[in-house]
Amino acid sequence: MKKIVLGTTALLAATALTTGSANAADKIKLSLGGYLQTSFIAADYDTDTNQLPTDIRHEGEVHFTGSTVLDNGLKFGVNIQLEARATGDQVDETFMFVEGAFGRVNIGSENSAAYLMHFASPEPVVAWGLNDPTAEAGGFTTLSTAPTEVSDADKITYFTPRFSGFQIGASYTPDGDEETGTSGGNSPYTPIQDEGVEDEAYSVGVNYINTFNSVSVKASLGYDIITSSTIDDLEEISAGVQVGFAGFKVGGAYKFTDNDADTQDRERHDWNLGVTYGQGPWTVGVQYARVELDNAADGELDAVVVGGKYILGPGITAFGGVQYFKGEDALVGTEGDEATIFFVGTALSF
Repeated sequence: MKKIVLGTTALLAATALTTGSANAADKIKLSLGGYLQTSFIAADYDTDTNQLPTDIRHEGEVHFTGSTVLDNGLKFGVNIQLEARATGDQVDETFMFVEGAFGRVNIGSENSAAYLMHFASPEPVVAWGLNDPTAEAGGFTTLSTAPTEVSDADKITYFTPRFSGFQIGASYTPDGDEETGTSGGNSPYTPIQDEGVEDEAYSVGVNYINTFNSVSVKASLGYDIITSSTIDDLEEISAGVQVGFAGFKVGGAYKFTDNDADTQDRERHDWNLGVTYGQGPWTVGVQYARVELDNAADGELDAVVVGGKYILGPGITAFGGVQYFKGEDALVGTEGDEATIFFVGTALSF
């Protein structure tokens, strides 16, 4: 797998040098984009402590993006994502890409092919959905049917062109523990670091997108494997499907993780199911998610979110709803067995 990925990279570089003129009319010019999601929340926890009952939460990123097309048809681009809040990973994904008739290659800090190609159940609200959400307040494990173990570790990813609705992607990550520039991560000026818990990682994904009359279909399948110096290999298998018709979207997804969280023999199962209905600017719906831990740790977590969103104008969406969580054994939350989160907010994209 490693030789295939590196060989593909060399081939693309050679193509860029030999296919016609490599000049472009203009250099890459960066443009600004991103999002900001602001929520007012009220929470009811199972524990009887001194938490305040309400809070305000912000989540956002500023994206610096740009691209240019050379005379030979190759498109080169850059994507740099700055967190809009203080964090140890202040600069999130940072990568360059090249694309053409051969497909697309990402190089840098970005999620794996299986993650980027994954489809989950439809979410009725912004930020507070139950598949790798951008906002959380329940105190429980993050719910996700997308493979997240290697996250933004530096990698190279190739995507084929889409044929008859199908597309395939593959990623190679030299070190699953490392992301250039993060706290405790590697530096562009130092030797290669010693291996950590996670070593090389490989990801393969395939998805399908098509429309039949007025019915839209999206489906995905992914596999990630992270080799380890201390435990057996960590594996993630993910699958999802989503169908849309007459204003409805229904879908579900599943992920199995073996040796979850770098823990030997810890097996994790994630599910989510959802249905939404939308007409014009309105969308309402419900989503359910469940997590089970087996073997090295046992536990169960059930979660549901009910809510809706309304598009006020271009890039401006109001949303609101309620979440309920109930965890048992190893999946009890930091604030107890149960939590209910009420939220209302506005999401801006720019």
